[in-house]
Amino acid sequence: MIKFPAINISNPNWSREEDLTSFLLQDKFIYNNSGTYFQEYLKDNLFCDSNGKIFKIIGEKQPKSIFRKVFFFLPNIYKTELIFEPTNEYMTLEDLRDFLIERIKTLGYGKFEVKWILKLRQANSYEELILGK
Repeated sequence: MIKFPAINISNPNWSREEDLTSFLLQDKFIYNNSGTYFQEYLKDNLFCDSNGKIFKIIGEKQPKSIFRKVFFFLPNIYKTELIFEPTNEYMTLEDLRDFLIERIKTLGYGKFEVKWILKLRQANSYEELILGK
């Protein structure tokens, strides 16, 4: 079972302007009925959870409630459940730290990036690495 938060480890470069919600998952739901969003940003991507376990998103479950389908235009009403498959792979805390630092370096070396890297070096858990302190 995946433990949230989880971070996308499939994207090799963070310098592209993308939907940042595709990098971090707080729970197993997405509040977006766009099939394009799922196909482009989530399907078949790997996520490292708060225990270091790696999961692959293999599908999505559409809401069954007619209420959710009819009122999809209201905020946070329409939610799709993501289906995760364990890969039986594991990422150590140091591996995740190195991965994040390498991705941040692709953004540049401004004050924000330097401060972010320093915070990552001080983190003691997966959750601190993923969400910060």
